[in-house]
Amino acid sequence: MATQGSGKNNRLSLIIIVVVVVVVAASVAAISVFGAQTSADKAVVHASDGTVRELPLSQDATVTVTTDKGTNEVEVKGGQVRVLDADCPNHDCVDQGWISRAGQQIVCLPHELWIEIVADEGADGADASGVFDTVGS
Repeated sequence: MATQGSGKNNRLSLIIIVVVVVVVAASVAAISVFGAQTSADKAVVHASDGTVRELPLSQDATVTVTTDKGTNEVEVKGGQVRVLDADCPNHDCVDQGWISRAGQQIVCLPHELWIEIVADEGADGADASGVFDTVGS
C-alpha cells in the first residue's frame, strides 16, 4: 500500500514540476517578446507650459526643462530615461528611476511634468538639441 501512495506522490510531483517549468518558460518568452524595447522607442517629455519634447532612446542626451513651476534635468542613457535632478521639494520624480518600455511614465506633480515612453512610428526623426518644440507649432 505504501508503494501505491509513493507512486501517486511521484506522479503529482512530476506534474507540478512540469507545470512550473512551462509557466517559467512562457513568462520568459512573454517578457522577451512584449517587454523588449526597440531602437525606435522614444521618451516624450510633457512640460507644464505645454511644450512637448521627443527624445530617442537610441541617443544619449541630457536635457534641462525649465518652466515657471521649476526645473527638471532629464537624462537619456543606454536606451533608458530618468529625471536626473529636480528642484521640487520631494524629488519623487527622481526617485522613480529609469524607465525604458513603451507605456511606462515618470511624473513630477509639483512641476506638472511627465515623461512617457512611446514606440516611435518613424514619423519625424526626433531632435535632441535641447530646445523644446511647442505643441501646435
